[in-house]
Amino acid sequence: MKVLLLGCGNVGANVARQLVPRHPELEYVVGDLDLAAAEKLAAELGSRVRGVRADVLDPTRLDELLDGVDLVFNAVGPFYRSAVPVIEAALRARVDYIDINDDHDVAEQLFLDPSWHVRALEAGIKLVIGCGSTPGLTNVMARMLVDRMDKAREIHLATAVPFVPGLLSPAVVDHMMHITAGEVVQFVDGEYRKMPGWGGRLEVPYAAPFKAYPSFFIGHGETVTLPHFIKGLDQVTNRIAFFPEDGSQVWRSLIDLGLGNPEVIESLGISPLKFLTHHLASEAGVRSVSVDLSDEPWAVASRVEVVGERDGAEVRCVLEHHLDLPTEQAEDSTADPTPTCARLVIEAWLAGGVTGTGLLAPEVCLDAEAYVRAFARETGGRLIESETVLKRDLYA
Repeated sequence: MKVLLLGCGNVGANVARQLVPRHPELEYVVGDLDLAAAEKLAAELGSRVRGVRADVLDPTRLDELLDGVDLVFNAVGPFYRSAVPVIEAALRARVDYIDINDDHDVAEQLFLDPSWHVRALEAGIKLVIGCGSTPGLTNVMARMLVDRMDKAREIHLATAVPFVPGLLSPAVVDHMMHITAGEVVQFVDGEYRKMPGWGGRLEVPYAAPFKAYPSFFIGHGETVTLPHFIKGLDQVTNRIAFFPEDGSQVWRSLIDLGLGNPEVIESLGISPLKFLTHHLASEAGVRSVSVDLSDEPWAVASRVEVVGERDGAEVRCVLEHHLDLPTEQAEDSTADPTPTCARLVIEAWLAGGVTGTGLLAPEVCLDAEAYVRAFARETGGRLIESETVLKRDLYA
């Protein structure tokens, strides 16, 4: 069996570093636009791995790479540029596809147009979109809570992360501006609506050692796929907080200054966004926007809240996942839990545990309880569950 892993950046390389030693029986191809990076990673991982140059915007090259492949995993960002071209190639080659897409507009394009699902069914393949930490783990956490109810009406997702400019690579800044600087999709009153990114301020409470943080709308795939696959929902929202609050205020100011604009300024030959991505990666940029984290946890938190009905009562269930950040960054580690999330989905696929055919998302094709427990066990993360009865005898 042959697996094609596209993208040798931080996430893609760490997926390969986790996957290859666990499954040495497979044949692997790792591809990147930077051939040297692909070959270096392949040499590190051993003789079962071959490094190649991969331009995801070149259909002919993609067709060559997918020939004879059983699965393609896409970690090439930003996904608003890369996802659809690789999906088109997977459809042509009739090859199963998994990615970590975290751009809302890609999810809209795919899931709100039924032709993509039809084409995948006709090809007899699985297209599994958004298998990272958020979206991905968060979707499955939501499904885990929904499955415990008779009927779910609302799902509210939130993430809290420390504002550390030095950890924001140019690719991350590009992505974060893409999902916060314009309009983003939320599911409100039973329909998809465009809402202002970094709007919808809400104080979201987290369990200790976290606190309540002002949180703001972001554009992620969860607000598209969860109501698509879980019928009867009225609300699905997704928010993020940088902490302390000063970090969120810095981000708000960058948006308001227009630094998320991708249009090139002709006289300079560079866009405000391109400048920002490199500025925040520089020592001067880090110094200019750093905030005091001395009273905050060195960790990230994901929170999923589901409101619904069970046994005639209205209940609110909350599931949080807390994950400590590493104190030192090494080449083969990442503060982002996404590689572990993605690797677990790939392993589920290898074991026949990804159910269904067509256009899929993690919440509809994975064993929710098993996936969430496996992630927490492997990462050392903490799962914190709580439940509140809001109204008893709902039908009395």
